[in-house]
Amino acid sequence: MVLFGNFFNGNALKGKDASFKVGQKIQSKSNGSICSIKREITLNNIKHFEICIENDVAKREIILSEHALKLNYQL
Repeated sequence: MVLFGNFFNGNALKGKDASFKVGQKIQSKSNGSICSIKREITLNNIKHFEICIENDVAKREIILSEHALKLNYQL
């Protein structure tokens, strides 16, 4: 039964959930910009990541939760 549940949710085709690590390059699903993960922060037992956009003029860093990364970025 678990196999059918994973298959219909799409997890069987993608494998396990993507886990993000420091140093990885990720791509935005909305505009295609490439970002790199600078560091991992834990706030209130929730994992957050500091990301930096590669070709950005200002070189600003953005802090996003792991859930937000999974929704808006791909490996």
